[in-house]
Amino acid sequence: MKKGKFLLVMPDYSDFPDLFLENLQKEGFETYLITDKVSKFRYKGAESVKNFFIKNILRNKDYKQGLVNQHFYDTLSENLLAIKGELDYILVIRPDNFPIPFIKNLKKRTKQLIAYQWDGIEKFPEIKNYFNLFDTFFCFEKVASQPNIRPITNFYFDHIPPADKKYNTEKPVLYFVGLYWKSREEKIDRFIEEVSGLSVEFSIFIQYFRHQEPEKKNDRIHYIQDRISFQENLELVKNSDVLLDFVDPLHNGLSIRFFEGMYYHKKVITDNIMVKNYDFYHPDNIFVVENDNYKNIEQFLKTPYSELPDEIVKKYGFSNWIQEIIKDQKLL
Repeated sequence: MKKGKFLLVMPDYSDFPDLFLENLQKEGFETYLITDKVSKFRYKGAESVKNFFIKNILRNKDYKQGLVNQHFYDTLSENLLAIKGELDYILVIRPDNFPIPFIKNLKKRTKQLIAYQWDGIEKFPEIKNYFNLFDTFFCFEKVASQPNIRPITNFYFDHIPPADKKYNTEKPVLYFVGLYWKSREEKIDRFIEEVSGLSVEFSIFIQYFRHQEPEKKNDRIHYIQDRISFQENLELVKNSDVLLDFVDPLHNGLSIRFFEGMYYHKKVITDNIMVKNYDFYHPDNIFVVENDNYKNIEQFLKTPYSELPDEIVKKYGFSNWIQEIIKDQKLL
């Protein structure tokens, strides 16, 4: 029995859209998808000549960008029109990737329009212009003075069966993948220096773009330019023992690593002290780096993983996460 028509609108980021759809379908929804990936812009008629004149004679470079923006909006609108009938649920992830007029059109197609910002508010401050366009706006950060914004944690995809790998107390594999930024590089270099004398194996991947290639490279780190897909990431998670988490200074919540750690029975080493406030925190499983306490990591690594109650683990799965969102809309 179908639970309703569910439109997911989100960036075309790696294989995330597919994972969302698969988990939604597992929950019984009839799914639809619109991403920010559209056909390449091409000039129509005399637009190319007009752009040349405006750009080179009038010194105005905005004309072409306006055409590109209009093409983006028109394509999104066509994709929406192709979906017939009223939609029971529309969830938009990273709404700031989409034009405000398009978001307003989404509102006309559903009783409840829901947003989820999986990145920090201050990291993408443009999102503040979108708050009031939604019935409810979910975020893993707390936002003051916004009555329609509600906190919710990240989650793990639970349509993928967990894999059992016993924690290796003798030589654990320490895994991390993330984008390059200088402050993160400094944290990772310091961490590697502090624990390299221990019996550990590093599996650390840093993705960088050509314009920001690190000046100095650590030989314990794999520097990559091509993004690791989420499915590939999950395989690396499954084959690891400890997930490393170096908090983004513009985030005020918990990354998805903590929830993957719960599901796949992995330990986590982090510098995010907020994790101590959550019900899944256990000192045998999560080590918080603070006050230069690196000397305590060795004992942490030698301690076996402590199993968590099933009800706590299930609480943070996608199935419960999506039900919490639509229950909050009183649409069950």
